[in-house]
Amino acid sequence: MAADPLAALPEGLPGGLLGGVGLFLLGMHLLTEGLKLAAGRALEDLLEDWTSSRLRGLCTGFLITSLVQSSTAVTIATIGFVNSGLLTLRNSLWVIYGSNLGSTMNAWLVAALGFNFKIDALALPCIGMGTILMLVARGIRSRALGQALAGFGILFLGIDVLKDAFSGLGEQAALESFVRPGISGYLILVGIGTLITVLMQTSGAVIALIITAAQGGLMSIEAACAMVIGTNIGTTSTAILAALSATANARRVAAAHMIFNIVTGLVALILLPLLITFLSEIQTFTAQPFTPAVMVAAFHSTFNLLGVALMVPLDPWLTRALAQRFRSHHEEASKPRYLDRNILSVPDLALRALRLELAHTQSLAAACLHQAALPHPDTALIARQRDTLNTLSRAVTDYIHHISAATLPATLVEALARSLRVLRYQQTACDLAQHGAALAAEGGCAAEAQHFQEALQALCLACDGNRGDFSRTGMEMALEATEARYATLKEALLVAGAAGQLDIRAMENWLQQGSHYRRAAEQLVKAQRHLLSLEIPDHLPLPEDGLATPDN
Repeated sequence: MAADPLAALPEGLPGGLLGGVGLFLLGMHLLTEGLKLAAGRALEDLLEDWTSSRLRGLCTGFLITSLVQSSTAVTIATIGFVNSGLLTLRNSLWVIYGSNLGSTMNAWLVAALGFNFKIDALALPCIGMGTILMLVARGIRSRALGQALAGFGILFLGIDVLKDAFSGLGEQAALESFVRPGISGYLILVGIGTLITVLMQTSGAVIALIITAAQGGLMSIEAACAMVIGTNIGTTSTAILAALSATANARRVAAAHMIFNIVTGLVALILLPLLITFLSEIQTFTAQPFTPAVMVAAFHSTFNLLGVALMVPLDPWLTRALAQRFRSHHEEASKPRYLDRNILSVPDLALRALRLELAHTQSLAAACLHQAALPHPDTALIARQRDTLNTLSRAVTDYIHHISAATLPATLVEALARSLRVLRYQQTACDLAQHGAALAAEGGCAAEAQHFQEALQALCLACDGNRGDFSRTGMEMALEATEARYATLKEALLVAGAAGQLDIRAMENWLQQGSHYRRAAEQLVKAQRHLLSLEIPDHLPLPEDGLATPDN
């Protein structure tokens, strides 16, 4: 019976391996958190200011990840900027690609500093000085720099422990002894690297482990490179988990991260022998022998650079494909229904499409005010409805701009101006509805408040021109009823406040909320009046309020 290969392993290996990995993880955590805290908003400002193009996004992602040694932190920050509208989806993809490239600097740090000199001479002074700075310094940033310095030393102390654990082990056991030869063996090694990275949730520690094992002779350079490919794929798990319940843009960024790493990993696996041969040729050309650690680090950077090169021709297709995926309800609702660029050359048809879209936005504005007029309004829903209207407003404004680019008769120019006023009235109505709902007035004149809310709800239905029972007369009557109910509520609130039956602060909340809702109702009616004027012949009179500027 063959001897058990595990029996040949040194007795201290499990403890040394566990301790080395633990020190490395602790050092990486202290280093990353310290650098992020010391940098403060500088990294966020850099992301915001230096991502206006693909090249800038790539360089920024690379630079920040190299500084903070955490591609996860850069990915999360990128998602935040995409969601806030400060960063476009397309440019955010290149920040992610740059972040992946920047993560290779960790391998170079380990390869360049971890094996070429006595680590104790660097690690222990760093730990000592960093700890003293953490304890003595007064400023937050100074203490954070001390934390980063101590983490730097602990990280390399962990590498030193790993070196001792793997020392001489390569002569007694090789990882290839447990893996099939050929492509199937490489696939197993890729799977092992992926699994370990998913479990440890850090590719830096896994790559340090792989480099240390390769340097100690535990595995060949080919096997180490295959496992490094797996670590790249494994890093996508953090982004995927973070995006499971996140926004549509967050899921798109996570999907781009996953696509980049998987495509890059597959290409690197297919070209694995060629890439290693290429690096060997460079070694021969420079007449400088590469250590196994340097070869693994160079391979890591080379195949990530190859992945970035592959993304250049794929970028337009990938951006379009991602934009069509993970669509949220808000994005679907914010998509114009009637604005067709193909009919812009025919102004009369374009104006008809514009009228239909404005009727759609009128329904949205009416629904927003109707929700605000409920006894217990859903403020989150109101905010989403307002955001939807604002998104549609930008599309409508852009459409009007394209129509106006042509030479138009005076009647069409006037119709476009009136369309902009309709849009402004609708936006103002939604803004006032949201401000009123946020006041959350309670107590007071319950009966009068209920009557006012019911009148508002009836007005919202009467202002929706898409309803089959819509009539201008009904809308005007609903406005009169709303004005009367508001006057009654206002009088009742003032009497209750003066008599001490209602707290003055509560009275002011009620009055302010009622005023917001009344003005929103007026804006909604004005919008529908102008919308109706777009449908009637030009010789008929304009609405009563003419082309007045909306109230703010």
